[in-house]
Amino acid sequence: MTALIADRRKITAAEIERLVRALTAAENTNLGIEVTLPVAYGDGELVTVVIEQTKDSLVVHDASFSAMRLSSVGVSLTPHVVHRLSELAERYNCKFQEGRVTAIADSVELLAQVISLVANASRSVADFSFEIRRQAETDFRLVVFEKLRQIVGSRARDVDEFKGASGRRYRLPFVLNAALTRPQNFISTLAHRSNIPLIFAAYSDLRGSFPDVERDAVYDDAAHLRDEDRTFLKSADTVVFGWMEADRRFKEFVSAKRH
Repeated sequence: MTALIADRRKITAAEIERLVRALTAAENTNLGIEVTLPVAYGDGELVTVVIEQTKDSLVVHDASFSAMRLSSVGVSLTPHVVHRLSELAERYNCKFQEGRVTAIADSVELLAQVISLVANASRSVADFSFEIRRQAETDFRLVVFEKLRQIVGSRARDVDEFKGASGRRYRLPFVLNAALTRPQNFISTLAHRSNIPLIFAAYSDLRGSFPDVERDAVYDDAAHLRDEDRTFLKSADTVVFGWMEADRRFKEFVSAKRH
């Protein structure tokens, strides 16, 4: 992009076509013919599908690459999950069977289209991990807030908007001080460590505009936070604790003499 701006030339359709085609590659492997396409998973890795030629048909599948991606982040292929993945695959006229996204090309002429459909279905199936994470985060936040409300009562407020020093706005739960006049603690939840950068950014920004409000991050003990994750969050003056410690920590909110 920098080079393009520097020479101020107008890119041509032919150049764009060449660049996109350069992302496509095919090779013979022990699985069949593997084709890499300009379709990307959430982490930027390009999708690869496999073409197997049987006596009666051309079978296109993803060699379970999408299912393996789900397994690598802890998603189990329960009957409920398989049903959901089947629905995602069907949007692209594909099937999710035995851990693979699959479709049949009835003719060579239709092969390119079927390859594209399988690639997109595979990406959609792999992206189910983001849906799982969002649901897990929502469920965990509800559990944490229920515990918080039990301990601090009406001082617990579900979600409101706060402006950081940069001018950006953040929506998060909080606890009011004993006089119910201002926030005492901001509360963030972590059901998965992927949210750590977001919480760090928010708390770093809010520290400038709400320096007297404590910033708390409570994590699911099954979220597999690392020592460096905690250190990173603490560098934004964040109090980091697990769900098993939440009862004790929330009781400290009640006994706090500040504000």
